[in-house]
Amino acid sequence: MSVGTFCDNCPPYIDNYVRFEDRCLQTAQPVSKALGIPIYVEHGEELIGLLSTTLTAISLFHPTHAGIAERYRPVVPGTGLHPRPGPVESLKPFFSEIDPSWSSIWYPPRTGEDVEEIHNRVDGFLDAFVIELERRFPREHQRILLVSHAATVVALARTLLGDRLLSLRIGCCSLSEFVHVPGNAKWTWKAERLADGAHLKDGSQREWGFPDIEVMGGKVCVLD
Repeated sequence: MSVGTFCDNCPPYIDNYVRFEDRCLQTAQPVSKALGIPIYVEHGEELIGLLSTTLTAISLFHPTHAGIAERYRPVVPGTGLHPRPGPVESLKPFFSEIDPSWSSIWYPPRTGEDVEEIHNRVDGFLDAFVIELERRFPREHQRILLVSHAATVVALARTLLGDRLLSLRIGCCSLSEFVHVPGNAKWTWKAERLADGAHLKDGSQREWGFPDIEVMGGKVCVLD
């Protein structure tokens, strides 16, 4: 609700894109209701709305497996694959704000990802996402709200700011805001806020960052 109240006081025209799991949809839903905008579910992220040359990322993208989906650690060989969520239509009865017309453009591997792989996934997703936005909403999108999980939000921030070593910890329902800066560089953005929890009653909580996982040589360790 705090995120919904915050966004209700923002400028209009937010598009809401959400990553495919209930937690992220539950975060996106109050925003959708407050602004009267649909939720688009992206199996690698979650999306919500359209605003002016400003990309707003909420650190709780609804987890479906796609461009902004949650990162799952690499599976142990021979143990199977991570599950894939069901179709968006199956969520509509529980979240009426979902617009099922959006088709996910990126799916993460079901074998899991190491740190480098999630960054590569987010890089590829953003390239494809911008192209799809221009195709589907030509010159309409102004501000976009992405709702996803901590690891994906950190990777998104690093890609937008062009710094894969950026030190960042994401708390539940925290907000990161990036404003586009015209220029020749592929990603020319500046951060207006990063992992900000000022809008939350108790501030930022349950923060997570990549240093919280065991890594050897860029690979996530899987211990028996």
